[in-house]
Amino acid sequence: MLEFHNFPLKTILRRAIMSLPTNFNDILRFFEKDYDTAKEDNALSARGQFLQLYPLNHLKKMTLDDYVIGKGTASFCACVEVKTRTWANMQGATALKFGIYYGKSKSDPTVRYRFTQKFGDDDSTNKEVFANVKDALLDLIQSGKELDFRAIDENPLSQMFKAKILSLYFPEHFINICSKDHLKEIAMEMGIKEQQFISKYQHLLFKKKLEHKITRNWSNPKYMSFLYAQFIRKDLSSAPAVIVKKPQKRNHPEVNFEEITDNRDLIGKKSEEYALNWEKNRLIGLGYSKLAEEIDDRRNRPTYGYDFLSFNAPGDERYIEVKSIGRDGKEGAFRFFLSGNELTVSNLSNHSKNYYFYLVQYGKDGEPCNLYVKHAQDLYTNSEMSPCAYVVRFDLEEPA
Repeated sequence: MLEFHNFPLKTILRRAIMSLPTNFNDILRFFEKDYDTAKEDNALSARGQFLQLYPLNHLKKMTLDDYVIGKGTASFCACVEVKTRTWANMQGATALKFGIYYGKSKSDPTVRYRFTQKFGDDDSTNKEVFANVKDALLDLIQSGKELDFRAIDENPLSQMFKAKILSLYFPEHFINICSKDHLKEIAMEMGIKEQQFISKYQHLLFKKKLEHKITRNWSNPKYMSFLYAQFIRKDLSSAPAVIVKKPQKRNHPEVNFEEITDNRDLIGKKSEEYALNWEKNRLIGLGYSKLAEEIDDRRNRPTYGYDFLSFNAPGDERYIEVKSIGRDGKEGAFRFFLSGNELTVSNLSNHSKNYYFYLVQYGKDGEPCNLYVKHAQDLYTNSEMSPCAYVVRFDLEEPA
C-alpha cells in the first residue's frame, strides 16, 4: 500500500474528507476565507464599463455596426461575449448565436455579414435582418423587466446570449450563469423544484442568494463563483486572479532617484486616471452609480497616504493607492516605489483592512492595458520590500 509520512493513503484521504465542512454555513465561510476579491472587482468593473458603453436607453439607437461582432472594433456583441467574460462566460457555439455577425464560415472563406434563418431568409437584406435581431433584443429587455419567463425563453435569441444580457442589465433579478445545463444542475442541488422555463432558474438562484444571511450581501460574481465551486467543479479552493510571490533572486540594485520622479510625472498620472475610471466602473457594476461620483481625489494631499478615497459599499470606505508596475530590468521582478507615509498609513489599524494597491501594467504601445487589485497586507506578505527613499524635514534655528 502506498505510504505518505507513515500514514496509509486511505487514512489520509479519509481524514481529508472528514475535515471538509458539511454544514452549509461552514461551507460558505470556508469558500469565503480564500476567495480572491480581485476576481469580483474585475467582474464588477467590466459590467460597469459595459453599462457606460451600452446603457439601456441607447439600445433603440444601436446600428448594425454598433451591434455586430467580427469587424475588429468594439461592439455590443464583442462586449457581451469577450469584454465582460469576468462577469459571466458564454463561450461556445459560433457567432451565429448573436443572430447576425460579420465574418467567414467553415464552408465559405468570404468575409461578409451572415445571419441565422430565424431572423431572415435568402432575400432579406442585412438591414432587415438586423431590425429583426434588434426587435428581439428590445423584447428581451422588456420581458426581463417584467420577469416574463415564458417570453424570455421563447425569444429567438440564443439561450446563452439572453442569459448573459439579462444578468448584465438586471443583476437584481438574474444570476450571472449562462449555461442551460449548469443552471438546471445547480438549481437542483440548491433544492429548487423543476421549472418549465430556464430563465426562471436564473431568477430563482438569485433569490436563493438573498434568502441566506451570509450570501445576501455578496455580489453576483462572488455568489456565482461559489455555486460553480460547490456544485460544478466540486472544489471550494479558489485560485487567485493573479499570484503575487517573492522574487526568486534577491538583488541590490542602485536606486535612480531621478527615475522615481520621472516615473511619477510621465506614467503616474496616466495610471491614476486609468485606475480612477476603472474604479468608477466597479462601483457602477455594483449598482452604486451615485457613489462613483463621490470618489474623493486625494492625489494632491499626500499626507493622506493614498490617491483615492472610494467605497466598498455605502458607509464602507476603500483606500486606493495607484502604482505603475514595471520589471526591474529585462527579466527582473515587477516593482513599484512606495513612500514611507504610504507604508505607515496602509498599516494603520483603521486603514489596513480596506487599503488596496491598484497595480497598472502597460502594453507595448505605452498605454495602460491591465489593472490588478491587491490588498496591501497580502502584497506585503508575498513580496520583497527594500528601503528606497525618505524625505527628511526639519527646521534650523540659530542660537540667540
